[in-house]
Formats: sequence, C-alpha cells, structure tokens
Amino acid sequence: MNPAFGAVVVDEPIAEEPNLDVVLMRRARTSVAEARRQLRGYSWVTVCPGELVDKLGGASYLEDSGAFHKVFRLTAGGVVLQASPTPDGYTDRVMRRVFDVLTPVLPPGLPQFKPARPKVRYVPQDAAPRTSP
Repeated sequence: MNPAFGAVVVDEPIAEEPNLDVVLMRRARTSVAEARRQLRGYSWVTVCPGELVDKLGGASYLEDSGAFHKVFRLTAGGVVLQASPTPDGYTDRVMRRVFDVLTPVLPPGLPQFKPARPKVRYVPQDAAPRTSP
C-alpha cells in the first residue's frame, strides 16, 4: 500500500492534526481528502505518497536535494524523508530546507501562529507563490 501521509514530530505535543492543518486552519477531512494532491505537513520524519514524490521529481531528486539526511524508498510507492540524523538536529535551518524542497506539493495559505498550540513548528511562509500548477 502506498501511504498517503505520515510524520514523526519532535518537541510538539502529540496531536491528530499535522502541523499544516493547525497553522493553515485546515479541517482534517479536507486534508485527508487532498493527501495525494497536497502534502499534509512536514516534520523531522515525513512520509510522502508516491503521487507527490513523482510531482517533486522522483526519489532520486529528493535524495540529491541535500534537504534530507535519508530518503527511504517504500516498495509500494512513496518515500520516508528523514530531515536530520537525530531529532535534535531538526533545527529551523534544516526545517527551512525541507520546506523549500517540498513547497511544490504543500497546500497554499499563510500559516498563522496558534497560541493554543505554541510548539507547532512550521516555516511562516505561504507555499502558494512557488507551488507548481
């Protein structure tokens, strides 16, 4: 089975909503329904479905991008993207590199800080200006 999405987050409370659902105020049902057209979030470890890997240029492109410590190809499609060797290494700089590479498949919208969820990590930039059609 080609997974639609998955994530391993660090330094955030455990929650059902991926980071982008929180800061873009997306409903889970919308996010889930669009998971093969738009990535639901990004984190230290992100599972990206095969449809979006193809849209990004393939697993080889992701491996060569320099944004990920490791790219694990899944036999049924998709990849597991590990941003840094350890959770402590997932710095804002590393997160920014991940965002830059994944931007073409991220949902549009300007993320908004949520006081009720202050530890949710994200790049405070709209992915829309660079999203491919």
